[in-house]
Amino acid sequence: MVVLVALRRNPGCLFRQSAFTRAFPRFLHATAPFAQQDQEVLPQRRSVEYKLRAKGQQFIDFLRVEARGGTGGDGCVSFHREKFVAKGPPNGGNGGRGGHVVIRATSDETMLRRLGRVVVAKRGEHGQGAARHGTNGKDLVIEVPIGTIVREVDADERALARQALLEAEQFGDEDDDERIKREQRWVYYPRMDTAIGDAEEAAGRKNFFREAEKLMDEEDKYMRWLAKKEQRKGPLYVDLTADGQEVVVCTGGAGGHGNPHFLTMDNRSPKWATRGRAGQTRHLELELKTIADIGLVGLPNAGKSTLLGVISNAHPKQAAYAFTTLHPYIGTVDYMDKYQLTVADIPGLIQGAHKNIGLGHAFLRHVERAKLLAYVVDLSGDAPWDDLQVLKDELEAYRPGLTRRQSLIIANKADMAATAKPNLATLQQKFPGLPIIPVSARYDKNIVKLTATLRKLVESIRAESSR
Repeated sequence: MVVLVALRRNPGCLFRQSAFTRAFPRFLHATAPFAQQDQEVLPQRRSVEYKLRAKGQQFIDFLRVEARGGTGGDGCVSFHREKFVAKGPPNGGNGGRGGHVVIRATSDETMLRRLGRVVVAKRGEHGQGAARHGTNGKDLVIEVPIGTIVREVDADERALARQALLEAEQFGDEDDDERIKREQRWVYYPRMDTAIGDAEEAAGRKNFFREAEKLMDEEDKYMRWLAKKEQRKGPLYVDLTADGQEVVVCTGGAGGHGNPHFLTMDNRSPKWATRGRAGQTRHLELELKTIADIGLVGLPNAGKSTLLGVISNAHPKQAAYAFTTLHPYIGTVDYMDKYQLTVADIPGLIQGAHKNIGLGHAFLRHVERAKLLAYVVDLSGDAPWDDLQVLKDELEAYRPGLTRRQSLIIANKADMAATAKPNLATLQQKFPGLPIIPVSARYDKNIVKLTATLRKLVESIRAESSR
């Protein structure tokens, strides 16, 4: 069996182990079909995975993640100790605040990064003696591309159960044991007995620990009120459209109180402190919608990537087969007077993309923000007007009303004179209301007119939106 595993991992050794071949001919004859099958299947599987991952890195434009703020540090129970100073005062430090979870938009990112199912900020440090407060936990900053939408969603059942458990540990439960609730809330001085106090109350003395518990109950009640007030604001929804724009999605938990917090005129030596509070928890969806002035939409092999490489500084992959572009590309068109336009190349659509045929139409979210839609059709095809109708139908199936946005038609591959000239005339007859610009991206024909028309249309759209 060990030999079989070794041979299947390295089938080439079948032709090098001559002594083994002579000793076990039947065994090798039986394992040869498996080795040949592995050699045939593995390259195919790797080639498919390589293509889907787009050179080893998959394009990510949608994420769902659970974010948690950092837990606050615990307070410290300590007393001042110094020579010739008897019964020094309490000097325990407070715990540090837990770190926040911050999402920041930056121009350095082009896609969402893998974060895992749960992201947690750093917790605050514990307080120490000599009135040394704990430092705040480091904020967790998640950098996302410009155009990312952050929205809060409902949690699943497992997350709700986990959240209920955290709240029970944070605020306590009437059915829980009293000792367990106290251990979850308090930090005690060594050898302190929490059960003490009944005899003192019977003798008419104050129970300072119970007074401290009542004080923390009021604080817990206030924290619940703040949580309900935050919930009444509705779910979080933020659109990050500017470089450097950020939003705090989860706040860190407050640090625990040191024992000086419970110092009163009657109780001069409190021997307890509180633990830090848990941070805020939210379930978020991150959706990237690329911000571009122009969105190129077309069928596979219409020449969108070639056109984008000609008119902009982008260098997408170009090949003579369908679905060469597996994720959106953004290019910048530079003009002589330093005017700039951004153009988004969307993976090819086919008929039935709204039914998840081909690459689907999930990438169409990247043209929702485009000011101008540019339909790229193959003028050398049999019926480019039918291709244009397929594109319009798929856009309308994805989002009703998207086709009413201002648009134009880029008739690519106009260098194929035998079919391009009659097809262009028919296309102009069937769509008289749309401007049609014939170009040849392969030979750089009529590109200047195209870029000038794109600039004119985008400037008019910007002028209307600024009014």
